[in-house]
Amino acid sequence: MTSPALFGILQLDRGEPFGYSQVPGLVQAWLQDAGGFAAVGLVLYLLYARSVPTQLSQSEKLRVPVTSWMLIAGLMAAICYAGVFALMLLPGNRGAVPEPPPPPPGSAVILPPPVWHWQLQPMLLMVGGMFAIVGLGQPFVRDLLKLRSRRIWALSKLGFKEAVRSKLLWLGLLILPFFLFRNVWMATVRPSDEFRILVTASIFAITGLVLFTAALLAAFSIPNDIKNQTIHTVVTKPVERFEIVLGRFVGYTALMTLAMAALTAFSLLMLNTATIDPKAEAETATARVPVRGALKFGSKKLDFEGTNVGREFEYRKYIAGDPLSPQRGIWEFGDVPGALPRAAKDAVRCEFTFDVFKLTKGEENKGVFATFRVVTHACPQVPPKDNSGEWEWADKDAFARYKADLDAMRKAGRNPEGAPPDTDGWKAANELAEKYGFYEIRNREAFDYAVGYVDIPAGLFRNAQQGNPPPVTDPTGKQVPGPRVSVQVKCESRGQLLGMAQPDLYLLEGSQPFTLNFIKGMVGLWCRLCIVVALAVVCSTYQSGVLSLLVTGLIFLTGYATEHLSDLALNRNIGGGPFESISRLVKAETPTAPSSDTAGGKALQVMDKGWAWVVRRIQNMIPDVESFVWTDFVSEGFNVNSEYLLVNLLVTAGYLLPWFVLGYFLMKSREVAN
Repeated sequence: MTSPALFGILQLDRGEPFGYSQVPGLVQAWLQDAGGFAAVGLVLYLLYARSVPTQLSQSEKLRVPVTSWMLIAGLMAAICYAGVFALMLLPGNRGAVPEPPPPPPGSAVILPPPVWHWQLQPMLLMVGGMFAIVGLGQPFVRDLLKLRSRRIWALSKLGFKEAVRSKLLWLGLLILPFFLFRNVWMATVRPSDEFRILVTASIFAITGLVLFTAALLAAFSIPNDIKNQTIHTVVTKPVERFEIVLGRFVGYTALMTLAMAALTAFSLLMLNTATIDPKAEAETATARVPVRGALKFGSKKLDFEGTNVGREFEYRKYIAGDPLSPQRGIWEFGDVPGALPRAAKDAVRCEFTFDVFKLTKGEENKGVFATFRVVTHACPQVPPKDNSGEWEWADKDAFARYKADLDAMRKAGRNPEGAPPDTDGWKAANELAEKYGFYEIRNREAFDYAVGYVDIPAGLFRNAQQGNPPPVTDPTGKQVPGPRVSVQVKCESRGQLLGMAQPDLYLLEGSQPFTLNFIKGMVGLWCRLCIVVALAVVCSTYQSGVLSLLVTGLIFLTGYATEHLSDLALNRNIGGGPFESISRLVKAETPTAPSSDTAGGKALQVMDKGWAWVVRRIQNMIPDVESFVWTDFVSEGFNVNSEYLLVNLLVTAGYLLPWFVLGYFLMKSREVAN
């Protein structure tokens, strides 16, 4: 059993996790999606209320009240949605958000982060969704004022005690064999991967035990109470029905939170006392705080974007290795955190992990040699005009002064080239870097998928803080501030290619304790726990226990395949959608063959577009479970930013609110007592 090396799993091909800057876009998207479902629910509610016979008792009519507020809000929502429909009929679909171009074949699909859209169509969808939510949520908000914390707490304690008596928590003991026999299942693991594999397996075991137990408890709670008629003693008391739903959710969530905390503490005890290879422990038993930059490629050709070596998944691009090669991988950093200029020992660590693609056999157990040149905006570099392979200083006079100062330091016995931190040579390197904004370390050996590092003088970042970088033109043609620091990487070994992706190099701002990072990673699991319990409780208000468990499992597990759902929703699968794919199978055609231009082929494409529309509607009901998984960050030794966790909690609350509203209406309309 082996594991990919550092960054082998941590491929940020989906983009950076959501932070505070994405909150406005998330709110707008939530109003559009939740509002769309609220509009459908409002129509169904009004139709159901209209179907209630007028001769029924007053208590029956109170279960489905219709107020003028709901009618006015529904009318306003209908006007907004009619405007959206009218815009869709206009030529060119004016007012819509332009779709991004499809990614090149074989490249990673980077989902665009949610941003606020000011176009007319998304604004009408948002406003219409707001009116629909206000209309449908009016009875829900009105009855929320009737809720009492004492009753909810009492029902929570009741659910807590019932869950304890069910003895399902004994499933947590299944984690014991996992740790007791780890020497058996880890016998084939490389020493450098021991800690990484142990952390990953620990989180996987805790996740499976907690979520499966929670789903079992919550799915069968209310159906069993109705079957055993024990719920009658509750609903006949002065208790709101929605308090039963909240009580079950709070009780089971609290119980499983305690179980998760116990399993987490036990896992940390085992991890901190386990005998692990020192190299593996130093590499992954930490929580790095990285500063990431944007990767681009440079050469004498202005359109150079890295070399494609023919691999199916084009996650990394490659630069040619040769002392005369002008090709560079360049990481640009727009901001300089305040901790870098004040780094300990006046040294900032730059860590990297590259892929070595060998065109020749090379030497066994040898890597390739790379040169790292770090410059600030005060020391711009330009590609070579000759065949020397060396990038040049744009300011020739500054380069001459730099060489003069460097020669003077060498003569004084303070050679800064290759000097380690805490030496006179390193102090000289800091002086030069702070004065000129330039530092270079040559021929550093890099191994295939192995973590390496170089130390950069902190004085270079003090230089980067001075002044403002000149503006540059982004891909959209807009003028934006240029980078303050750039790291150029050159491969010096002939006959080798050096592969790199954006996360493969970063500056180390600091590190946090591993134990704290492990606990922060569990916050994502707690969000998933809340989703599972809420789904199971809401489904159990109107379905049997088995059906509730199956529906919960289907919705939640589908959340692990959101990328595949996105491909279906956007109809960008290779070979077409399901209807066209079936046709290709019947005709024995390859998926990459051109689509048929016949009437039948066009009909299949129209059917696939209709199916994609259906999938887009279903997709909004599925939680993006992967966004709550921080296993790769913890196991690879990277800090889980608190900003990501707060956004996780916000997204969880936004996802659960519509489900609670559904549970309110289902529980209120169900006949559970005579």
